[in-house]
Amino acid sequence: MVEKENKMSGADKIRLIGFELFGEEFSIDDPVRYGIYKKVYGKLIGSLKKKKTKGVLVSGSIGVGKSNMMKVMQRLLKDTDRRFKLVSGYQLKDMSETMTIAEIKALYGANLKCDLYIDDIGFSIDVKRYGNTVNIIGEIIMERYDLYVSSGFKTHLSSNIAADIKNNDKNLPTIKTLYGSRVLDRIKEMCDLIIWKGESLRK
Repeated sequence: MVEKENKMSGADKIRLIGFELFGEEFSIDDPVRYGIYKKVYGKLIGSLKKKKTKGVLVSGSIGVGKSNMMKVMQRLLKDTDRRFKLVSGYQLKDMSETMTIAEIKALYGANLKCDLYIDDIGFSIDVKRYGNTVNIIGEIIMERYDLYVSSGFKTHLSSNIAADIKNNDKNLPTIKTLYGSRVLDRIKEMCDLIIWKGESLRK
């Protein structure tokens, strides 16, 4: 069985993992899912000494399957040098109530020497400390950018808000309005944008 799985293509492994985690409704044949697979897995396996490659920013409506696809990718890459840790924006929000900013950044910022996926950056986590307001997601992204530049470790992101990279409705919240121009510019440099169109699949 192990030998058979080793001979499977990456796409076939994705299908197997997707079925195990989410049932028979999971499919990689959707062009967006396949695009994520190609960007995150594709030619990215191998030594970190190879040419620097970007992470992905997957932008789409709530419930289209962004988180599920990245959880499948996490399982696929777990034994490779492109393994990544996963944390959600909501987990970071909960952490901010019991942990210091330094403790959170130590877990997910520049000290984390592997790739990282932050799920759902569609809101701002502003924490007041000693009279200063700090945006935790923005701070982590800034540190991850420095790590990307220095060592090539990637950061993957997903969001249900406008990505700012293409023209969007000015009335919608955007990455720029939540985190500022500096964070947006760094996301553009370290992530390829994938637009996931469609409506929620949740019933």
